[in-house]
Amino acid sequence: MNTRVFTAFCLLFFSVFVVSGRCLADASESYRRVRQEYDLLLASQQKQLYRDNWQRVIDNFDRFTANHPAHQRAPAALYLAGKASQRLYAISRRASDNEAAILFYQRLAENYPASNLADDALVLAAAALETHSNRPADAYRLYRQAVERYPDGDMITLARQGVKRLAAHAPAQRPPGASTPVMSKSTTPKPLSAGDSEQRRLLKIRHWVSPNYTRVVLEMNRSVAFSTGSLPGDPATGLAPRIYIDLPETLLDAGTVSPQAFEEGLLRQIRTARQADRSSRVVLDLAVASEFKAFALKDPERIVIDLTASKQQLRAPAPAAIRSLPPTKEDPIAQVLGSQVEEPAERVRIAESATNRLRRIVVDPGHGGKDPGAIGPRGTMEKDVNLALALELARRLRRELGCEVILTRDTDVYLPLEERTAIANRVGADLFISIHANASQNRSIRGVETYYLNFSSSERAAAVAARENGTSLQQISDLEMILFDLMANAKINESSRFAAEIQSSMVTGLQGHYSEVRDNGVRQGPFYVLLGATMPSVLVEAGYLSNPQDENLLRSRRYQERVADAIVAGVKKFAKDSRMIAHR
Repeated sequence: MNTRVFTAFCLLFFSVFVVSGRCLADASESYRRVRQEYDLLLASQQKQLYRDNWQRVIDNFDRFTANHPAHQRAPAALYLAGKASQRLYAISRRASDNEAAILFYQRLAENYPASNLADDALVLAAAALETHSNRPADAYRLYRQAVERYPDGDMITLARQGVKRLAAHAPAQRPPGASTPVMSKSTTPKPLSAGDSEQRRLLKIRHWVSPNYTRVVLEMNRSVAFSTGSLPGDPATGLAPRIYIDLPETLLDAGTVSPQAFEEGLLRQIRTARQADRSSRVVLDLAVASEFKAFALKDPERIVIDLTASKQQLRAPAPAAIRSLPPTKEDPIAQVLGSQVEEPAERVRIAESATNRLRRIVVDPGHGGKDPGAIGPRGTMEKDVNLALALELARRLRRELGCEVILTRDTDVYLPLEERTAIANRVGADLFISIHANASQNRSIRGVETYYLNFSSSERAAAVAARENGTSLQQISDLEMILFDLMANAKINESSRFAAEIQSSMVTGLQGHYSEVRDNGVRQGPFYVLLGATMPSVLVEAGYLSNPQDENLLRSRRYQERVADAIVAGVKKFAKDSRMIAHR
């Protein structure tokens, strides 16, 4: 080889080496940018409100793997695409998002079996199939693969538990040499008879209707991975716009089959039907195109759908006075409204010219009826304390502010948590105050605290939310994912200021008389009773029933009056700062 040829060969080799290194560096930089975008999304509650932000991150991870399949970060990109899809599913409840997560995890396990993420992917895909897709046989197969392929992996315990839990869904033994069926997205579950105790059923449909707000609640016997969608109307053919909710593998109880028609507001009718694939569909035929949000609640299982529309879209005007709504046996909200007493003359002048004047406050005594809430050492029931406090607060708000005050309950009756917020939304309340007394396993803990709707600020806040919701801490974690889709209209900033004013007033007003009252501060948490509220909303914990000293205070009429006075002072301060009421 002469010198010229050798030099050319060296230059070619060097060029290839440099180009390869540059490509590798470019790929690494590409992954870094995508990962940084994902991290920024997780750090921003505001960005998480929009589906496009999630989908862009998912697509970028997927594109990175397609462009750089041999890169060392390719398995991680598929893994994070699956995790992002799961997070999006927790917000959207669209079955397609859950399926996307499963497929990303399967691609990782199949294409990169030597990756240390492969066993994680198999177990996560199996869990998604088991929990959200109702495909236990497919879930069993993936759990089994994880056990057989990765006996020393860090997911082995969960994989073995899955195999044991779903053993009844193991496939029948096949003859030697028989091929294993390939799982696909269209895998059909085994038929279930209507008498099967495990069959999902839609038990009842409840609703609260007003001109510009409607809440529909689907009561289920078991949780279901529902999906939603909407279809535009066609004025030419008279076809109304509609929203539908699909419930896989769900039967309809007799009371849910007949259509329900409406004369005013956003809904024309609610219809139900069984589908050919053994799912059920609930259709909301709309009077006008409306925005909607849907989320699931636990214990009991139900799906809540909130409809809202702008004033220009309304079919009927709002009633001149709330108490003019006719009370009926079928409408517990109308019964509450019909029972309200006349208001005394106002003492604080309402600013008639203001666009955000304080007209109406809803006060919610927590628990009630079959739900006693916390119970103190002396047997004091929280539901009774809450009602006494709420009645006193309502009297003083009417007297001091001259605005309309509506109680969600004024007797010892049970109200589901979602019904309480529906009352406030339906009547167009300007403020919502839910009254409670706290409890803790540690009986030395005492004091007052005020909450607003947001992600849990601490484990203690999460525990309080779990107790008030009647759920577990794990379900609180699930609920916080739902919050991503509800934050935009939740009045978070106003609610936090409202909570701060009430907490400050309670501490100042009570410590002047009870030096032992402790200030536990303003906290945030995912409370069912505040979900979907369209006005500034807070949950007040007026003391700890589990603490003997606080229990004695909460039983005292004088303490109840002073708590009410303190809350009124907080409402006044917030309303004046928000220009809801005029200064004298």
